[in-house]
Amino acid sequence: MEGVLHGLEGIFEVLFIIAIGVVLSKKGWFGSNMSAVFSKLVMKVSLPLYMLCQMEKDFTHDSLIRIAPDLILPFASIFLAYIVGRLVAKVLHIRQDRQGVFVTCFFIANTIFIGLPVNLALFGTQSVPSVMLYYMANTTMFWTFGVYHIVNDSQGGKGNMPLFSMQTIKKVFSPPLMAFLIGLALVLANIKLPDFLLTSFQYVGNMATPLSLLVIGIEMAGISLSDVHWDRDVIGALVGRFLVCPACVLALLPFIPVTPMSAQVFTMQASMPAMTQMTVVAKSVGADVRYSTQVSFITVVMGIVIIPLYMFIIG
Repeated sequence: MEGVLHGLEGIFEVLFIIAIGVVLSKKGWFGSNMSAVFSKLVMKVSLPLYMLCQMEKDFTHDSLIRIAPDLILPFASIFLAYIVGRLVAKVLHIRQDRQGVFVTCFFIANTIFIGLPVNLALFGTQSVPSVMLYYMANTTMFWTFGVYHIVNDSQGGKGNMPLFSMQTIKKVFSPPLMAFLIGLALVLANIKLPDFLLTSFQYVGNMATPLSLLVIGIEMAGISLSDVHWDRDVIGALVGRFLVCPACVLALLPFIPVTPMSAQVFTMQASMPAMTQMTVVAKSVGADVRYSTQVSFITVVMGIVIIPLYMFIIG
């Protein structure tokens, strides 16, 4: 029981910061343009520095090479959830301008702000390497496939951008992804940034998650709960997030063996709420931010019930 309560701390932290965004927005502290300003600050400044710091702080050349084989399962399971999400979007006839957010909700999870404290509470510090493995796969898939489809949403879902083209590369190779790749290259090259630089980057990077949650709060302030329609667009995304994604991990475990710790951690990570940056990207590219906000918020609230259930089953 104590582990479950500790695991829920991440959920309550998320809801608390979202609530601040809602309250201050309703009080008039945040104008209509602040959501866009925060989104730009996160995408172009804070999140790239956060990505760079995480790679430098959590990995070394040797540790990255040593744990690399366990990367196959998270990449494979996330990609499988992505394929299932695309098929379900077609079967359910999800609106074309929402399909990117819908599919992204299927295969991308909140692996750090919520996933890390949940796994620490359940498995202890020995789970951190496995947590970071899933985080690496999750981050790579989000800033490539996820961003690609959300950008396509901004064109009404009718842009049908080719996955490999100069236009797509310019859109997908965003500052956060570039920073992630630079951090990966630095780690593999055994290059350590000076401590004063990393500390400065960390201060700014730590703003990424709170600002992303404030964006959700600001957008939520303009949405009445009565406006949330529990249609197939919402329910389908929730089923994908909490059932399909962890089921993909379990389905592949017999074929891609990993350590018992990684198996448990990957399943827990796959069952986390939606990634908060999904709404920030939707806002920054002009996709359906209202739908993205609703789905993100509902997954966080439902996490209060879903996460303890998974913790009980897996623990």
